[in-house]
Amino acid sequence: MTQTDSDPELNVDTKIWNHHPSVPIQIGGIFRNILNPFAVLKGIAFSWFGTYVRGLFLGLIVLLWFTVFPEIEEISRGSGVWIFKVYAINLSLMLGWTGGLHLYFYTLHIQNRFLAYDVKSMQTGSKFTFGDQVWDNMFWSLISSLTIWTAYECGLLWLWSQGAIPKWSWDDGAIWFIALFILIPFWDGLHFYVVHRILHWKWMYKYVHSVHHRNINVGPWSGMSMHPMEGAIYLSVILIHLILPSHPLHIAFHISWYALGPAATHCGFEAVSVAGGKYPRLGDFFHQLHHRFFECNYGNSDVPLDQLSNTFHDGTKAGTRKMLERMKLQRKERE
Repeated sequence: MTQTDSDPELNVDTKIWNHHPSVPIQIGGIFRNILNPFAVLKGIAFSWFGTYVRGLFLGLIVLLWFTVFPEIEEISRGSGVWIFKVYAINLSLMLGWTGGLHLYFYTLHIQNRFLAYDVKSMQTGSKFTFGDQVWDNMFWSLISSLTIWTAYECGLLWLWSQGAIPKWSWDDGAIWFIALFILIPFWDGLHFYVVHRILHWKWMYKYVHSVHHRNINVGPWSGMSMHPMEGAIYLSVILIHLILPSHPLHIAFHISWYALGPAATHCGFEAVSVAGGKYPRLGDFFHQLHHRFFECNYGNSDVPLDQLSNTFHDGTKAGTRKMLERMKLQRKERE
């Protein structure tokens, strides 16, 4: 008998969850074994080319960069046509990836509810734009977030073409060229935690972040369903390239992954299942807990900032009780 079997508090609430990973969940990625170089290298490789889709996305962006992206010479000339090319690429990526996941899981129901985290599925109601969660999420993703994504990307590519931000190429040094790709997810984790805490300040939450948090039972289109102010804050992660020597490929991959990755982490399913297998891994139970309970798991599971800040929910009933006790104490301190 396991500890979870003997202590119900160390299990999940089955009234909420249809499916879940082993609990208590573990976070911290490579930081759990930071003093073991082999474990660190293995963890980094697995996070890119294991069951995740990050490595596949890098390959896709590289392919697009050398085939359909506008040339740097075209960007530097200042003609606005190239901006529409980038917008068309981004629109196609969002429709293909986010729309494809929605089609697979929620329209065609290919897996039914197998590996779906939440007991309930997508919702309707007056809190959503057009009274429907899917249409609400598509509106904010395609009209707002897609535009902001493209604006950031085009702005940085133009600055790079003008020599206004630090440049780096493979010829300048392969080590930094590769290392920057590896470092990007860790910067993402730090940035996301900090701005996410800001978005939960009372005013920001009420007037801005609440648009995203309408989604308790999340789906692929929920990932980038954001108020324009939140979209600008969230995607500001890309501004690190104003100070770090980068190549346009770093910029294009970074913001494309950051804009499209949420479709996977919000898809509501642990993974695509083929013949009983689980590949690729998509949903993130760590963040699913945040949408359910709001005041926990502000960062991501790769960087252990929630553990350090005492805001980590491990998925168990005990974790929920601990979170509620913390919130009660915080309310008393504010009185």
